[in-house]
Amino acid sequence: MVRQNMMVQGRKISYEIKDMDIYDLEYYIENPRINYIVSKKPTSERSQEFIESQLLSYDATKDLIVDLRRNHGLLDEVYVVGNKVVEGNTRLAAFRKIHKQTQDEKWRYIKARILQDDITDKELFFILGTFHIKGKKEWDAYEKAAYIHRAIKELGMSHEEVGQQLGHNKQTIDAMLKAHEAMTQKYLPRNSQGEEVELAGQQRDKLKKYSYFEAFYRDKDLVKRTTEAPGFEDEFVEIVTEGRLPNAQAVRDLAKILKNKKACRVFLNEEPEDAFEAAKNALYIDKPEQVDAFYIQVRKFKDLINSSSFQEIKDELSGDDRSCKSRKHQLMDCYKTLKRFCKEVGLDVK
Repeated sequence: MVRQNMMVQGRKISYEIKDMDIYDLEYYIENPRINYIVSKKPTSERSQEFIESQLLSYDATKDLIVDLRRNHGLLDEVYVVGNKVVEGNTRLAAFRKIHKQTQDEKWRYIKARILQDDITDKELFFILGTFHIKGKKEWDAYEKAAYIHRAIKELGMSHEEVGQQLGHNKQTIDAMLKAHEAMTQKYLPRNSQGEEVELAGQQRDKLKKYSYFEAFYRDKDLVKRTTEAPGFEDEFVEIVTEGRLPNAQAVRDLAKILKNKKACRVFLNEEPEDAFEAAKNALYIDKPEQVDAFYIQVRKFKDLINSSSFQEIKDELSGDDRSCKSRKHQLMDCYKTLKRFCKEVGLDVK
């Protein structure tokens, strides 16, 4: 078989493509999805059979099986180092399932790209990151964050190095890392020994809440609150656990709600499923300029006027050239429009 080369971080990595017996291959335990699966089990129970049973329970794998059978095979090869499938574990599980169902020998062999054995962990990180973080969308957000966490904590890569490779800025990497740690250490269920426990079908739903935590750490007001009140992160975990936020986007309004006494009281005391909308309504009544699109723009306009240099603008209007006339026209038109609007909505304007 002719060997070919691919460039990874400036080094030529040789590989060959050939059909591999699916039963000669093993699942790659460092894959974020698999690593999370086995993290809930003692080392003695982290078998290949257990990994496969978990992969086959995912809807994504079931959908892939349907697609493979419909299309009579696979276009993209899996990536293999030694006998470990470093990229394409879900596809390996799907092939095995179809082969066991059909006993058709064509499903016993899978197209594989066999990478040279001395490829480093950092080079693998680059390859898999290109697939799953910059490109393909096979990993969910939590799994992407888990891989970034491993790159920094275990491979010793810096935030800047990871961000450069994956096309994220340092702030995004920081947010993803903190979100992963909060999820793992505080949100996901644990037993009395502090070990994560499995919640069957509920587990995948819990992992989807990762986006709430990333949104939390992307919000500078919420992050500031964690430094001022160390227990606030635990309060946020409780808010997510109780279901007081309908989606990750709602996290953007959380700081505004918590700053307002009335809205905060409503948010924390209402039934969880009603808490967010009730709090937004309370905030709308008390501070419409924080939540209503129209009044947000009114506030911005007012802030723009108040923050302007009156003398500087006065000087700009003092001439008689075309530029001065245009500026005067814009301001007078704005004044007339605002005056007419106030009159139409019933405001007493002299």
